[in-house]
Amino acid sequence: MKILPQTGVGEMVAGPGPAPAGTPPAAGEFRRLLTEVISWQREADQAVRQSLLGEKDLHEVMLALERASLGVKVLVQVRNKVLQAYEELSRMSL
Repeated sequence: MKILPQTGVGEMVAGPGPAPAGTPPAAGEFRRLLTEVISWQREADQAVRQSLLGEKDLHEVMLALERASLGVKVLVQVRNKVLQAYEELSRMSL
């Protein structure tokens, strides 16, 4: 993870992009969700910066921050479910 010096927002170095050939459809959906959450985090960071400069209303900033927070929570829950399914499959005997 690379930290942008001016904002402090974390950014994945590889960054989400098109999924490589042969990846499951769920992986592509997870990458899309990750891209969207990163975008929401950047928007929230920009809203905070604008608020500090007096250009944006506090209400709008709080909405942007909450959307970013909820996006991260959903992303973590999706990851947890995927890991749980993987663990369950790995315990099955063939």
